[in-house]
Amino acid sequence: MLRWRRRCRWSAAGVICRRAAGAPGRDAIPLFRPVAGQLGAWRKLMTTDFAALWQQAEHLSGAGRHDLARPLYARLISDRGFAPLAHLRLAVLDRRNGDLRGATTQALAALAAAYADPDLMELLCKVLLTVGETRAALACADRLMGSQARLESCAEVGKMLSDHMLPEAALPLLRRAMALGLANSPAIRYLVGLNLMYLGRLAEAREELERSVAGDPSLAAAHWALSKLGPSDQRNQRVDRLRRQLAITQDGAHDAPLLWYSLFQELDASADGKAAWCALQRGLALRRAQVRFGETAQEALFAAAARGLALATRVAGRAAGQTSGPTPVFVVGMPRTGTTIIEQQLCEMFAVASAGELRDLTVQMRWITRIPGAYQFDQILLDALDENALALLGERYMAHAGWRAGGSRYFIDKWPDNYLAIGHILVAVPQARILCVRRSAVDTCFSNLKEWFGAGYYYSYDLAETARQYIRFDRLMGLVEAMCHPRVAFIEYEAFVRNPHAIAAKAGLELGLPRREESSGGPGPTIATASTVQARQTIDARRIGAWRRYQAHLQPVIELLAASGCSLEREDQQVPGHR
Repeated sequence: MLRWRRRCRWSAAGVICRRAAGAPGRDAIPLFRPVAGQLGAWRKLMTTDFAALWQQAEHLSGAGRHDLARPLYARLISDRGFAPLAHLRLAVLDRRNGDLRGATTQALAALAAAYADPDLMELLCKVLLTVGETRAALACADRLMGSQARLESCAEVGKMLSDHMLPEAALPLLRRAMALGLANSPAIRYLVGLNLMYLGRLAEAREELERSVAGDPSLAAAHWALSKLGPSDQRNQRVDRLRRQLAITQDGAHDAPLLWYSLFQELDASADGKAAWCALQRGLALRRAQVRFGETAQEALFAAAARGLALATRVAGRAAGQTSGPTPVFVVGMPRTGTTIIEQQLCEMFAVASAGELRDLTVQMRWITRIPGAYQFDQILLDALDENALALLGERYMAHAGWRAGGSRYFIDKWPDNYLAIGHILVAVPQARILCVRRSAVDTCFSNLKEWFGAGYYYSYDLAETARQYIRFDRLMGLVEAMCHPRVAFIEYEAFVRNPHAIAAKAGLELGLPRREESSGGPGPTIATASTVQARQTIDARRIGAWRRYQAHLQPVIELLAASGCSLEREDQQVPGHR
């Protein structure tokens, strides 16, 4: 076997530690190394001359001389044994340089040159996921699962699949890692519990998460998951456990904010509003100190989104051919505004498949424009897409997302932030439908403030920044509504939770979705979002006006929203107990 030159350890804190002894810095590219007695299929394919060339290339790469290492890796492509490894190395170099297109080309070339070896399948799966080739990565994961894979391979790939919200593929590998020796790892127990949550197996998830916390009380992510799961009759014990852990956790600790968020979640559910707000306030302050968020960049981003709408208006009258494949339905809106429960209701009533929260749109935007960056949109990215680029975007998006329809004529892509690319979507995918979800202003802000998002939505850790983000969203939705576009519909959260069947039926009719002959029987088995527990509960209006309990503390939000002209509540929002 050839392995990356790094040691992998599942720590008690639930993090895969990857540090190479003597590595030249935090961002050093991991290197391959041979492991005696474990070369497997590769030993038979590798020649002495090419092995020496490989070692030379690795030495140069390890010294940071990637410019000199690259041509050596390119020469290694001609050797059958080293070809997939050399392509993978070039993919990593291209990805590090921000060249997603080059990295994708090299990763797919590595896949084409691959041979049966579990360690190669592990490396391929990881790299393919990072470049957005999810379907190919899943094929590698399947082959890994069917092989004599090592413990570390199962754990690492299982975690990466979990990070990409692919619980059906992640869970078997994580279970395999447990069987091979990681049954007592709190990190593995947490990941297993998380993916069981995504799959709706809540009792099993609770059991695994409790074992995780028992093994490592500092594992904040497990506390957070348990605060969503309950049960309510054990809440006091969980609160006491969290307080004991916070008493020995320094504010500067990386996981301290999430522990405070978990405590808020538990106290909020137990109706201890005063203590709950104190916990949330502490969590907000600590998390805001950890992240970078600039409102100037946000203003530029929303301006670019508005220019995308203008482009869609200009080209609306032109004849446009439909991209091949099923019809995507984009359910968009600010996070924690009901997008998941609305998506699930649509899938229950209409012949449409749930594809989850896909990252394919932004990944393919970056592939086309060659602009490096994260899965989030930015102003430079949106402005770089002209009409010709958008035509290619439609083709590549459908090639990478269409398979998720599973034979259905329609599928839902529920990445909330796609509201920033509505104009781009309308041009790129001529058959696409878009459903914009709106929720009342203060409820939206409060639901964002009290949710732990991890990576992304960095505005949500400050009251004023959250209010201003909603104001930007509200103005953008006003522009979208003014378009009166036939492929765009709106749905109001408050109206939906009061009469889900009627409102969903109206939205489905506006979007042209075909009704199911029989109901699907409720939420789908996989809901890989922050709302996975809530979406499996009965839809009701009890969360309307939840912010009123913390009204005094939310005054900065209320004042900013009112000054901007936003309606704080919808006319039919008042519910008993929230007067």
